[in-house]
Amino acid sequence: MARSKLESSAPLDSSRLESTSPIQSLDSKDSSKLESIIFGPVLSRRFGLSLGVDLSPHRKQCNFDCVYCELHKAKPMDSMELVLPAEAVIQAITQALQLHSNIDVLSFTATGEPTLYPHLYEVITAITPLLPQGTKSLILSNGSRLLEQSRALHAFDMVKFSLDAALPSAFKRVDRPSTSLDLAQILQGIREFAASYKGELIAEVLLVQGHNDMQENLYAIAEFLRQIPISRVDLGSIDRPSAYPVRALSQERLQELSGIFAGLPLSLPQRSAPKQSTFTSPLQHPNDNSLSSRSPSELQKLIATRPIACDEVGRLFSQQELVHLQELVSQGLITIKQQGESRFYVAQAAK
Repeated sequence: MARSKLESSAPLDSSRLESTSPIQSLDSKDSSKLESIIFGPVLSRRFGLSLGVDLSPHRKQCNFDCVYCELHKAKPMDSMELVLPAEAVIQAITQALQLHSNIDVLSFTATGEPTLYPHLYEVITAITPLLPQGTKSLILSNGSRLLEQSRALHAFDMVKFSLDAALPSAFKRVDRPSTSLDLAQILQGIREFAASYKGELIAEVLLVQGHNDMQENLYAIAEFLRQIPISRVDLGSIDRPSAYPVRALSQERLQELSGIFAGLPLSLPQRSAPKQSTFTSPLQHPNDNSLSSRSPSELQKLIATRPIACDEVGRLFSQQELVHLQELVSQGLITIKQQGESRFYVAQAAK
């Protein structure tokens, strides 16, 4: 098995998911109630080889419903309704790090928003001493709760937050937030967090045609970012298949708009052509080839969490995994979708 999992062959108990209680905590001793927490490693065009930690693997739990989301559509929520116990997350990460010592980053994300996870501080402080030398901790957030989770976020080497809008109208169009959220309060929270954070603070501005690409909105975003100590600004557009039928901006258009961000440490990440390589999958363990092969259900979960470019699977998957992948495609559980000039494997979340 190529990644740590706290699960058995029994399916997730749907009665627990539909509970009317506002918060349900899964018992870490009952592995049949826990789906995959660890996914990857995957190749990130921004951060290198990344091993992912999904703090909400059982369902999408987010206070946004962004039009460009790589996951499915879902009504925004202000807090997690189903919470993984901290000890389960720590155990999963500990086991995964024993298998993957060559990663560049350990990336905290969620099928949703990771800063909604109430045990974030406990988890990050427990696993930080376990990180291999040269591996950084990273959290990928929508930026809505940086101040509320300030204590935990200060323990991360890198905090990447999204800032798709600095005008309320654009914010509602592109991020589709919970009605309880106020953009002015979010911006103030980012400002206050940035003033005290000592790590690498990265802003991502993702533009969607006709939603937030108006120059008025971009000037407002740039003006705000100039007020805070920012390490990098990633300006981009839709790179993977999204939940809603929206359109990306061309790289040429992004280049034109980049002038608005003059004076900021701006980056325009873009997918590069795959390099020729003779090495086997980075998941391969030197002493046990069986560790490099995930099951079909694990692959389906991984691709449902993060669509994988067709030209990347040869570098990420073992030969046995490639066989499983083709089986999933033939069964219709995974399909190939075109996004811009690239083709991706996409899937529904594994049951």
